[in-house]
This record gives sequence, C-alpha cells and structure tokens, in this order.
Amino acid sequence: MNPLAATLAEHLLAGTTGALDWTDGKRRRLIFIEIGAITLVQSNLKSESVDRARERNPELDDAAALATACRARMAGIFKETTGESKWIEGQVAPRREPVDFADGLYMTGLPRPPVTSYPRSQAPACNWLARQAIAPELSAYLLDLDGTRTLDEVLEFAPGGPEAAERWIRIGFALEALTDAGIETSVYEVRTVTKKRAWSGGVDDIAAMIADATGDATPRHLATATDPVAARLGPVHARITSAADHFSVLGVSWQDPPETIRRAYFTLARELHPDRFVEDAAEVQAGAAEIFDRARAAWEILGNQEKREAYTAKVIRGEKTEEEQAMDKVRAILDAESDFKRAIADFYAGRLAAAHDTFVRCAERVPEEHEFAAYAGYTTFKMYLGKDAEKAEGGAKRLFDAVQASERLDAGWVLIGLVHRAKSNDKAARDAFVAALKIKPSNPDAMRELKRMEKEKEAKQEDDASFISRLFGKKK
Repeated sequence: MNPLAATLAEHLLAGTTGALDWTDGKRRRLIFIEIGAITLVQSNLKSESVDRARERNPELDDAAALATACRARMAGIFKETTGESKWIEGQVAPRREPVDFADGLYMTGLPRPPVTSYPRSQAPACNWLARQAIAPELSAYLLDLDGTRTLDEVLEFAPGGPEAAERWIRIGFALEALTDAGIETSVYEVRTVTKKRAWSGGVDDIAAMIADATGDATPRHLATATDPVAARLGPVHARITSAADHFSVLGVSWQDPPETIRRAYFTLARELHPDRFVEDAAEVQAGAAEIFDRARAAWEILGNQEKREAYTAKVIRGEKTEEEQAMDKVRAILDAESDFKRAIADFYAGRLAAAHDTFVRCAERVPEEHEFAAYAGYTTFKMYLGKDAEKAEGGAKRLFDAVQASERLDAGWVLIGLVHRAKSNDKAARDAFVAALKIKPSNPDAMRELKRMEKEKEAKQEDDASFISRLFGKKK
C-alpha cells in the first residue's frame, strides 16, 4: 500500500475516531473515521465528484451516482504516492457516506498468498476483520484460523465457497489480520509427526508430545483464553461484545438487503440458543445468554423496515430524530433570545458594532424570527451609511423585508422610521412611527421619535418666522 493508504489502514485497525487530512499542493482529501470505520471521504478533485459520475453515466440515480463517486475517491486514495497527512483526533463527519476500504484495497490487485502458507488470525487486526460485511459463517471461520492448515485446505473447506474466502484472505493478509504461521511453529511439527505414522492418541497425547519436543509445558497453539466465555464462544463473542451498532452485532452491513440480515440473525440465533449451552458452566451460560439477548435486540430493530430505516438514519448516517431536531430548535431559539437581549442593551448604549455582530448571529441561528433580521438589517444600514452605499441599502432592504414578513413588528416600523429620518424623508418617517403606534400604542420609541420630530418642526417654524421678521421688519 502507498503511504496514505497505509496510514489510513493503521487508524482503521486501531478503531480510532477522527479525520485524516491529506494534502498535496492544491489537491486535498479528507477521510472521516468512526470507531475504525470510514464514514465519509471528501475530495476536491473534479474527477471524483458526483457531477462527474453523472456526466459519465447520465442514467445513474442519486444513490448510484454517489456510490460511484465514493468508489472513485477510494480508488484515488490507493493511487496517491506523495503528499502529507495530518490526523485530527475526534473529528466527526458532517454526514455519512460510508465507503468500503476493504473493497478498494482488494481492487488494487492484492497477491494471493502461497498455497503452502498456514493462515492464522492475528489480534488486534482481526478485530477489524470481524466488523466487516462478511457472512457470519465465513467470518467465524476466518477468525478461527489457527495456522494448522494450508491455504489450499482452508479454501477447500471454507463456508460459502473458495471465491469469497480467498477475497477476504487476501485482504486479511494485506492488513496483517491474517499471517502465515510458517513451518517453524509447533503446529508444523505435529503435522510432520502425523505424516510419519498413524496417530491414535487423543489431544492430550498430542499436547504432551509437542511439549516434549519444544520444552514448552503449554504449547502456544493449544493455549486457551483465560475467559471461559470467550473461549467457548470464540469470534462470535468478540464481535458482539465489541460491536458498535446492531448491524455489527449481526455481522452484516447497513447496505445489505433485508433477506441477508434475516439469514444472519437466524444463523446467529441457532448458534447462540440457550439449548446449546445446557451442559456448560453457569458462567458460560450467562455469557451466551447475554450476547444472545444483544442479537435478539438487534433483530427487533433491524427486522422491522420502519425501525431499521430510522435506526440507519440516526446511527449510521448521523441524522437526528424529529424530537431531537425539535429540541435543538428550541435550544437555538432560547439561546438566540438571550443573546438578542444583550445585543439590545449594546444597541441602546451606543455600542453599535457589538450589537450588529450579535444581531446577525441571532438572525442566522433563527432565520424565521423577523425581529432579529430587522435589527440586523438596521445596524448594517447604520454602520455603512456614508461609507458603502450598496451595503447600507442592502441592510435597509433586509429591514424592510423583515417588517413586511411580519404582521405586528412594531419595533421594525420604528427602525424603518429611523432609516427615513437618516435620509431626511420626514413624511415617510412619521408614517412609519404612526404604523408602530397602531400596532402597539404604548411603544415608547415611536412616541419619543414623533415628539422629537414635532419639536424640530416647531423650532424650524420659529427660526423661519424670526428670519422673515428680521428680513422684512421696519428699519429704524
């Protein structure tokens, strides 16, 4: 693999959550990972865009075009040979468009391991393999490989046929989830001895013979897990206890058809049914019952189309439920109202710039609140009046639009009156203040502005009368 793909694989195998930011000049890729799974791949390359996918095949619907673009981005990752990458810990994807790293890796042309190799699963990379969209029987088969059989034998007895098994074996070897146990292991010594003579003894006899040959009282390949539940249930226990979602519990992908999910559950249910553990220790029975309950809980959701779609939207694509969206909206409104009150205080205290910034943020967070937009428009007008005519007029228009969109925004009419006053259009200003009082007769700002205009009018009339008197008065 190239450096970018190798770095990506390290984070996938480690089960991390964050984003891998790769750049090479103006070229950039951003790969989001959540608990060891790629959730989104973004690229600024036009050749990997959804639009380009549609240009190449106009018959594609939205889902197919997106899938084609995702495959192109993944293929591009494996072609990069230069560039620098930066890991952003904990960064969450803005949306979910899961892509298949394993499929992309396989399409690079992975070599087939030698037929004489002895495949053996290896932690912790095999934990990643357990989370992939593999048929449950094949997944358990691969994760249980202990290096006692050659690749030819492994493929011959693989559930589902050799083709699917070979695909995942190639991927497993590439990521070191599977390794070659080799001829230097005690397993190979057992195979050599059994070839020399017919063996009629039991497992304990074989273990004793290996111990004598190696000087190891506990042969490595016969060592069992200290957890009896994990030892009894094997890879199924490991997968279910570490599963991040219901799909992982059943060993399927969220993109699999309902029939695949149904078969996976019933296969798992037969494997974990309590009747199969009646002769085991109480601890093993309890452990089996626990993961059986998890499988059943997963099926209760995934076996129902409506529940599955809602679960996929929330857990896989990260979408919020209607209730969560409503609560977010309520919180946004309450926060914006609190900020708006502080901005009003700044506004009347003459801190126009601070008030303007807060009004704009409030209007962006709650665009349907016309009062926020009205104050944002007016403060924009005031800040750019005499400095930038276009921006000032844009602010005034935003104010007028907000007032027109609301039937009873008395404060907005006051602001409109102030705009007309700034433009020396007293008649339009007076009409606006009167409109505010019609909506709310007790509006103090409208009454104050009308009184101010009246006093200015009286003062002007007195000045005019004095001027005329001085001009046409009798000469002494």
